[in-house]
Amino acid sequence: MAVSNWFEYKRVRQLHGERAVLGQLLSDLDGDTVFWDVGANVGVYSCLAASVLPQGAVVGFEPEPNNQARLRENLARNDPECKWHVAPVALWDADAECQLALDFSSEFDQVGAGHYYLSDAEGQEIDCRRAETMIQQGYPHPEVVKIDVQGAELPVLRGFGAALEAVETVYLELHTNKAKRYDTTVEETEQYLREAGFSVTPLGKPSGFRTGVYHVRASR
Repeated sequence: MAVSNWFEYKRVRQLHGERAVLGQLLSDLDGDTVFWDVGANVGVYSCLAASVLPQGAVVGFEPEPNNQARLRENLARNDPECKWHVAPVALWDADAECQLALDFSSEFDQVGAGHYYLSDAEGQEIDCRRAETMIQQGYPHPEVVKIDVQGAELPVLRGFGAALEAVETVYLELHTNKAKRYDTTVEETEQYLREAGFSVTPLGKPSGFRTGVYHVRASR
């Protein structure tokens, strides 16, 4: 994978403190799984998933233009045989134009940083789509989904609508404080999955110095 700054180096070398989660996710994939990487960033999950899916498909959802370009570059470089596609949208609970804002100072506005969120404030104008809409438009229906969207986990899940019934496994990065931006809580998100028929298993916090975040695996 291409590395041009510290953020990309950390993702590639340290796997952002998510080595155990990533290892378990890869064990859930077989040769023909359809995998959706929601909040794909520069493609660590997408590339590794594609490497074990010669007959499957990977769809990486990444709305930020610089990360999106790097995601395409990394997938093309690593996994030419897998059926992969980059969707330049943010998954949401409505089909709309949205604003993508930066969470921190301008020093974080670099490829691989990943500190972007949907905001009512001024930002980059992007397209938001329901997952259900993407499937209706021809995207392959996912069996395994990874979601890392800086607190917007519940709106993304709601956007699946009835299509969530055919999803087998969901890996979620849950953000305790950032979920409040969207008037939701991590408890509501976990409950939503249980009510949709999933069993939710905690996977713990990422290693390193990240705070206010933990992972779960939801399966049927």
